[in-house]
Amino acid sequence: ACRALVDELEWEISQVDPRKTIQMGSFRINPDGSQSVVEVPYARSEAHLTELLERVCEKMKEYGEKADPATHRKSYVRVISHDGTKMDLSGVKFDGDVTASLKFACESIAEEYEDELIEFLSHEAENVKDRLCSKRTDLCDHALHIPHDEL
Repeated sequence: ACRALVDELEWEISQVDPRKTIQMGSFRINPDGSQSVVEVPYARSEAHLTELLERVCEKMKEYGEKADPATHRKSYVRVISHDGTKMDLSGVKFDGDVTASLKFACESIAEEYEDELIEFLSHEAENVKDRLCSKRTDLCDHALHIPHDEL
């Protein structure tokens, strides 16, 4: 669920026009008459990321559950592509229980780890999925066998 959440957030960020900016900082006038306002890219701004976290878990209805034939480990996979291309859905379980539990897990993760998600995504961090889902948290401990960061 954590990895699906990060995938969706990164895809949404990539869809924003890179030239779009938002003003950040204080709108108060400094004693010298200047303002401490800077323009930052909107896609990775805290305002945009917070907005995405509010609605991203709705996308979980586009996922199903697939079990690895060899290990029988279950994972969530997209059943509807972003661009409409046909997807291989063999072995994918897609029903209301799967999407409801995934949506609930997504909302729990988004709420509990909101600060970490914003921290990683606002700075274009590499490997956000591995860093957040496996190293910083124990959510996907099985996905990587990497020691955890000290908090």
